[in-house]
Amino acid sequence: MYILGISSGLKLGHHDGAASLLKDGHIVAAAEEERFTRAKHARGDLPYYAIKYCLKEARINIKDIDVVASPLVSYTNYNRRLEDYFKFHFGYSPMIELFDHHLCHAASAYYLSEFEDSMIICLDFSGDSSSGLAAVALGEDIKEIKRFKRSNSVGVFYGMLTQFLGFQMTNDEYKVMGLASYGKPKYEKEFNKILIINEDGYEFNPAIDKRVKDREIYTTDFSTRQEQMFSDEMVKILGRPRFKDEPMTQHYMDIAASGQRQLEKAGLKLLEIVSKHSKSRNLSLAGGITLNCTMNSMLYNSGMVDNIFIQPAAGDAGVSLGAACCAAVKKSYPLKKMEHTYFGPSYTNQQIGEILKRLKIGAVYHEKIEEVAASEIASGKIIGWFQGRMEFGPRALGSRSILADPRDPDMKDKINSLIKFREEFRPFAPSVLEEYKDEYFKSCPVSPFMTMIFDVQPDKKDVIPAVVHVDGTCRVQTVSKKTNLRYWTLIKKFQDLTGVPVVLNTSLNVNAEPIVESPSQAIATFAGCGMDVMILGNYYISKEMFNKNDWRSQWSGSLEEKSL
Repeated sequence: MYILGISSGLKLGHHDGAASLLKDGHIVAAAEEERFTRAKHARGDLPYYAIKYCLKEARINIKDIDVVASPLVSYTNYNRRLEDYFKFHFGYSPMIELFDHHLCHAASAYYLSEFEDSMIICLDFSGDSSSGLAAVALGEDIKEIKRFKRSNSVGVFYGMLTQFLGFQMTNDEYKVMGLASYGKPKYEKEFNKILIINEDGYEFNPAIDKRVKDREIYTTDFSTRQEQMFSDEMVKILGRPRFKDEPMTQHYMDIAASGQRQLEKAGLKLLEIVSKHSKSRNLSLAGGITLNCTMNSMLYNSGMVDNIFIQPAAGDAGVSLGAACCAAVKKSYPLKKMEHTYFGPSYTNQQIGEILKRLKIGAVYHEKIEEVAASEIASGKIIGWFQGRMEFGPRALGSRSILADPRDPDMKDKINSLIKFREEFRPFAPSVLEEYKDEYFKSCPVSPFMTMIFDVQPDKKDVIPAVVHVDGTCRVQTVSKKTNLRYWTLIKKFQDLTGVPVVLNTSLNVNAEPIVESPSQAIATFAGCGMDVMILGNYYISKEMFNKNDWRSQWSGSLEEKSL
């Protein structure tokens, strides 16, 4: 049985369109629409290109799909609109089955965790007229404990905080999380008036929401993401908001820290409530708010949790996978633990070579490309690393990555200013060989998805300064030989050269653009920033080679000879 899960919807307010394909309960393919269209978050788009990719990967056509599973069950006649959509674009519509948005979030985490029981928390901006869900699970049953109305949203709270600090809501919330480490929570008293922690969990003060005060003017969706969401009441409490291009002062860093602390308090209170309804020591998390690694780690270290699974595609892209999981469980197909996120498109060396030749770009083929990459990183070069199947979710995990030497204390500033073109306070993550995680990070479990932060061991802070955040933590990715042998081998070769089993890893894109999907997108990114080297499969391109016009003299061997 083929089940196609999709996310996003037919209006501008929806975002993060994606498609996921299950075959008899196994994940065959999953990808986000933004990677194909190059429009960040693919706002308002149903995932046409992602669907086409999933069908291509499985080598099937639309008539082979048994069920299309989607959220938005609360939308009137939405199943009929989807039928029309599929008939118009694909000439045929499979059976459509709709599920609750937050149940899809819950399913994407719990059913793919391999837990037999779990506490579940799902928090986001909104979906199907709700903004959050707390539940307990046993076997295949998910029992709802608490649901938060759309108006009572920690996602809206954090989005307003993001706006107040001069960033774009539903896009830049991770900037607030990073900025918070530079401040102190001096304004907890003030934030207690904005997000009130109570016995029911939390209550977002409606007076803060401009949509409530001026409901005759503003839509409930704020679909452009450009209008001011917070009211004058928030300004009375916190003072003047920061404009986008203003300097980031300590005052605003302290506001970020205080708002982050309030979010953590809300999450902890909700966990306390859920724990009273379950004997489980397992916790499953999903929803856009659970991309907040600091909050996730606080919940994990709360004393109420032994094991945690955070859906790596925790935002609305992951709802496509959750909807497919809901349909699979309904059809009694077993689901397996999600051990990696490499479910996107891949390109063979033959295909990469053909693309490079068509673009007239010189390249050199290396059999042992991991050794070449490790040597370049160890020499201080910043490389693009394009390998295998693309990751599903917002984190680059060694398939579509930019890699650098974590030992260089100036490397963070170099990459932020010359390559990513982003704020100087933004940190970078370490990818560490799974076997050495305890040597470098405190109390760090296997963490392959960059969904939590951990303290760096005191004697290692000066060893890997480029990936240590100002508060002494790192957003860690542990790398396993089992799930990504080529990336593991690269890091091992780097360790052989330097003694350090860690590389700096960030996504292969520049600020405000989606992560690259194809070799041509990777080349365009390489051309437009200060990266030194691009490695695509087994092909090596230096910036010097790239800038030469005589590409034919740089080509090493025929495509037939070098294809794998």
